[in-house]
Amino acid sequence: MRVTIYDKNPGPGIDQWFLKVTWMVGCWLQKLFGAVDAYKGVGSWEEAHQWLMSLDKIESLQYWGHGSTGAVWISQKLVTAKQWTTLKEKMSPSSLIWFRTCSTFQGLRGITYAKDVANGLGCTAAGHTRIIGPLQGGLHTIGPNAPATWPISEGEFPSSWWPPHMRWGNNTITFLATKIPKGW
Repeated sequence: MRVTIYDKNPGPGIDQWFLKVTWMVGCWLQKLFGAVDAYKGVGSWEEAHQWLMSLDKIESLQYWGHGSTGAVWISQKLVTAKQWTTLKEKMSPSSLIWFRTCSTFQGLRGITYAKDVANGLGCTAAGHTRIIGPLQGGLHTIGPNAPATWPISEGEFPSSWWPPHMRWGNNTITFLATKIPKGW
Protein backbone atom coordinates (compact mmCIF):
# COMPACT_ATOMS: atom_id res chain seq x y z
CA MET A 1 0.00 0.00 0.00
CA ARG A 2 1.24 3.50 -0.86
CA VAL A 3 0.19 6.10 1.70
CA THR A 4 0.78 9.70 2.70
CA ILE A 5 0.09 11.35 6.02
CA TYR A 6 0.22 15.09 6.61
CA ASP A 7 0.20 17.34 9.66
CA LYS A 8 -3.28 18.82 10.02
CA ASN A 9 -2.20 21.06 12.95
CA PRO A 10 1.14 22.57 11.88
CA GLY A 11 0.85 25.66 14.06
CA PRO A 12 -1.01 28.93 14.59
CA GLY A 13 -1.39 31.65 12.01
CA ILE A 14 -2.75 32.10 8.53
CA ASP A 15 0.53 30.98 6.94
CA GLN A 16 0.29 27.62 8.73
CA TRP A 17 -3.35 27.27 7.68
CA PHE A 18 -2.32 27.78 4.04
CA LEU A 19 0.48 25.25 4.48
CA LYS A 20 -1.97 22.68 5.88
CA VAL A 21 -4.34 23.28 2.96
CA THR A 22 -1.42 22.90 0.53
CA TRP A 23 -0.49 19.54 2.07
CA MET A 24 -4.12 18.41 2.00
CA VAL A 25 -4.56 19.38 -1.66
CA GLY A 26 -1.22 17.79 -2.54
CA CYS A 27 -2.36 14.51 -0.97
CA TRP A 28 -5.68 14.71 -2.77
CA LEU A 29 -3.84 15.25 -6.09
CA GLN A 30 -1.55 12.28 -5.37
CA LYS A 31 -4.62 10.10 -4.84
CA LEU A 32 -6.41 11.51 -7.90
CA PHE A 33 -3.44 10.71 -10.15
CA GLY A 34 -2.85 7.27 -8.65
CA ALA A 35 0.44 8.02 -6.88
CA VAL A 36 -0.94 6.87 -3.50
CA ASP A 37 -3.66 4.49 -2.41
CA ALA A 38 -4.68 6.45 0.70
CA TYR A 39 -3.86 9.56 2.71
CA LYS A 40 -4.80 11.03 6.07
CA GLY A 41 -4.34 14.26 7.96
CA VAL A 42 -3.16 13.59 11.50
CA GLY A 43 -3.04 15.72 14.63
CA SER A 44 -0.65 13.55 16.65
CA TRP A 45 1.88 10.75 16.38
CA GLU A 46 -0.61 8.49 18.17
CA GLU A 47 -3.27 9.17 15.52
CA ALA A 48 -0.77 8.58 12.72
CA HIS A 49 0.51 5.37 14.32
CA GLN A 50 -2.97 3.98 14.91
CA TRP A 51 -4.01 4.60 11.29
CA LEU A 52 -0.77 3.24 9.81
CA MET A 53 -0.95 0.10 11.95
CA SER A 54 -4.51 -0.54 10.69
CA LEU A 55 -3.26 -0.78 7.09
CA ASP A 56 -1.88 -3.71 5.13
CA LYS A 57 1.85 -3.84 4.37
CA ILE A 58 3.19 -0.41 3.44
CA GLU A 59 5.10 -0.16 0.16
CA SER A 60 5.72 3.56 0.53
CA LEU A 61 4.96 6.09 3.24
CA GLN A 62 5.32 9.83 2.75
CA TYR A 63 5.05 12.27 5.63
CA TRP A 64 4.29 15.91 4.78
CA GLY A 65 4.88 18.27 7.65
CA HIS A 66 7.45 20.35 9.46
CA GLY A 67 11.01 19.23 10.00
CA SER A 68 14.26 20.63 11.27
CA THR A 69 17.80 19.31 11.49
CA GLY A 70 17.46 15.70 12.64
CA ALA A 71 13.79 16.09 13.54
CA VAL A 72 10.22 15.60 12.33
CA TRP A 73 7.23 17.34 13.94
CA ILE A 74 3.51 16.56 14.13
CA SER A 75 1.33 19.25 15.72
CA GLN A 76 4.50 20.98 16.94
CA LYS A 77 5.58 17.84 18.84
CA LEU A 78 8.78 15.95 18.09
CA VAL A 79 8.49 12.51 16.48
CA THR A 80 11.67 10.57 17.19
CA ALA A 81 13.34 8.09 14.88
CA LYS A 82 12.51 5.41 17.46
CA GLN A 83 8.80 6.21 17.15
CA TRP A 84 8.92 5.72 13.37
CA THR A 85 10.63 2.35 13.86
CA THR A 86 7.55 1.03 15.69
CA LEU A 87 6.08 0.65 12.17
CA LYS A 88 8.61 -2.09 11.34
CA GLU A 89 6.01 -4.88 11.07
CA LYS A 90 4.19 -2.89 8.37
CA MET A 91 7.33 -2.32 6.28
CA SER A 92 9.43 -4.69 4.16
CA PRO A 93 13.01 -4.39 2.89
CA SER A 94 11.64 -2.95 -0.38
CA SER A 95 9.53 -0.30 1.39
CA LEU A 96 10.28 3.43 1.39
CA ILE A 97 9.63 6.05 4.07
CA TRP A 98 9.96 9.60 2.70
CA PHE A 99 10.03 12.65 4.95
CA ARG A 100 8.81 15.58 2.83
CA THR A 101 9.90 17.95 5.55
CA CYS A 102 12.46 20.73 5.77
CA SER A 103 16.05 19.84 6.69
CA THR A 104 15.35 16.51 8.45
CA PHE A 105 18.48 14.87 6.93
CA GLN A 106 20.72 17.95 7.37
CA GLY A 107 23.91 17.87 9.42
CA LEU A 108 25.20 15.17 11.74
CA ARG A 109 21.87 15.02 13.61
CA GLY A 110 20.06 14.58 10.29
CA ILE A 111 22.37 11.80 9.17
CA THR A 112 21.90 10.06 12.52
CA TYR A 113 18.11 10.38 12.21
CA ALA A 114 18.23 8.98 8.66
CA LYS A 115 20.37 6.01 9.70
CA ASP A 116 18.27 5.29 12.79
CA VAL A 117 15.04 5.22 10.74
CA ALA A 118 16.50 3.13 7.89
CA ASN A 119 18.17 0.65 10.24
CA GLY A 120 15.19 0.46 12.58
CA LEU A 121 12.65 -0.13 9.82
CA GLY A 122 14.97 -2.27 7.68
CA CYS A 123 14.06 -0.28 4.55
CA THR A 124 15.04 2.82 2.58
CA ALA A 125 14.52 6.22 4.17
CA ALA A 126 14.41 9.45 2.14
CA GLY A 127 14.54 13.04 3.29
CA HIS A 128 15.73 16.53 2.53
CA THR A 129 18.76 18.48 3.72
CA ARG A 130 17.28 21.84 2.74
CA ILE A 131 14.30 24.05 3.47
CA ILE A 132 11.64 22.90 1.04
CA GLY A 133 8.57 24.40 -0.58
CA PRO A 134 7.58 24.39 -4.27
CA LEU A 135 11.17 23.29 -4.93
CA GLN A 136 12.38 20.49 -2.69
CA GLY A 137 16.16 20.32 -2.70
CA GLY A 138 18.71 18.13 -1.02
CA LEU A 139 16.72 14.91 -1.45
CA HIS A 140 18.68 11.81 -0.43
CA THR A 141 18.01 8.19 0.34
CA ILE A 142 19.74 5.79 2.69
CA GLY A 143 19.27 2.07 3.08
CA PRO A 144 19.65 -0.04 6.19
CA ASN A 145 23.26 -0.37 7.39
CA ALA A 146 24.44 1.97 4.62
CA PRO A 147 26.55 5.10 4.97
CA ALA A 148 25.16 8.53 4.21
CA THR A 149 26.33 9.69 0.78
CA TRP A 150 25.81 13.42 1.33
CA PRO A 151 28.10 15.86 3.14
CA ILE A 152 27.27 16.97 6.66
CA SER A 153 27.40 20.60 5.52
CA GLU A 154 24.78 20.16 2.80
CA GLY A 155 21.80 22.41 3.31
CA GLU A 156 23.69 25.29 4.86
CA PHE A 157 22.99 28.17 2.49
CA PRO A 158 25.11 31.24 2.02
CA SER A 159 23.15 34.39 2.68
CA SER A 160 21.06 35.39 -0.29
CA TRP A 161 17.97 37.42 -0.95
CA TRP A 162 16.37 34.43 -2.73
CA PRO A 163 14.39 32.24 -0.28
CA PRO A 164 15.93 28.79 0.29
CA HIS A 165 12.74 26.94 -0.67
CA MET A 166 12.81 28.64 -4.08
CA ARG A 167 16.41 27.73 -4.96
CA TRP A 168 17.29 24.98 -7.37
CA GLY A 169 20.17 22.99 -5.90
CA ASN A 170 21.47 19.48 -5.89
CA ASN A 171 18.91 16.67 -5.90
CA THR A 172 15.96 19.04 -6.33
CA ILE A 173 12.46 17.96 -7.30
CA THR A 174 9.20 19.89 -7.40
CA PHE A 175 6.46 19.42 -4.82
CA LEU A 176 4.44 17.61 -7.50
CA ALA A 177 7.02 14.82 -7.89
CA THR A 178 5.78 11.47 -6.65
CA LYS A 179 8.89 9.37 -7.21
CA ILE A 180 12.51 9.68 -6.21
CA PRO A 181 14.91 9.62 -9.17
CA LYS A 182 17.24 6.61 -9.22
CA GLY A 183 20.54 7.11 -7.47
CA TRP A 184 19.38 9.78 -5.00
